[in-house]
Amino acid sequence: MFPRLSASPFPGRLLYFLGILALGWLPFVGVGWWLFPNGRDYLWLPLYGLLLGWIWLWGEWRGSRGFATYGLDRSWACRGGILQGLVTGCGGLLLLFALEGGLGWLTWRPVGWGSLLGFGLLGLLLGLAVALVEELFFRGWMLEEMTLDYGMAFATWGSSLIFAIAHFLKPLPEILATWPQFPGLGLMGLLLVQARRWTHNKLGLSLGLHAGWVWGMTWVNNLNWVDYTGRAPEWVTGVGGNPLAGVLGVLSLGITFWVLDISFKISRSSAKSTDESL
Repeated sequence: MFPRLSASPFPGRLLYFLGILALGWLPFVGVGWWLFPNGRDYLWLPLYGLLLGWIWLWGEWRGSRGFATYGLDRSWACRGGILQGLVTGCGGLLLLFALEGGLGWLTWRPVGWGSLLGFGLLGLLLGLAVALVEELFFRGWMLEEMTLDYGMAFATWGSSLIFAIAHFLKPLPEILATWPQFPGLGLMGLLLVQARRWTHNKLGLSLGLHAGWVWGMTWVNNLNWVDYTGRAPEWVTGVGGNPLAGVLGVLSLGITFWVLDISFKISRSSAKSTDESL
């Protein structure tokens, strides 16, 4: 079956992949909707679990390497990339909030150490879980499958566009309220693809950056840590308090992109000079 599937064009493979995933999820939706009416918000948990299993199985078919087919392995390079991404993503987001606080655009609420650490840990775990699934799917499975048919350039832009669109699979009123996030989500997708390229197709840095951003936003939001003063318009700070929906948030992503690009160029140049001296 898989050889025939591999020969089909990408849209067919995508529909097959999502169709099998939906069929596997339906029983959980049916049982959960009927037996646990107050727990319907958690129906995404079995979906994420099924998605991880399906990606691993597809990776086994592709190269008998599971998640490593898509750049997620146990190497120190991958683990180091996750750590680097976490620090860069969450640290950059908190620096953005600190800048806005310094400009008088927001104020920080006092928070106890217990709440700070507790919600910080919760945000970290949630960030890692969300990033693991989304990076394996968008920067792993989808990027690889699109590259096979269309080449790297098309796959980079195509997967980033689909990544942004996927965040708007929600009721129309919510789409209309959150549409300013779209450019930021598109830029985020491009940055996460490039993070994989910088690290020789390892997924660690992409996963860490994504997890760091989710970690920081979850941390701040769950603590109700900041209050916007209204001194700057929402289109600057972010519509609805979401930095991705504002000029500063998009600019912050651009700066992150530039700093990482420069750092990896310097690293490659230093490695080349060392090799030549030997």
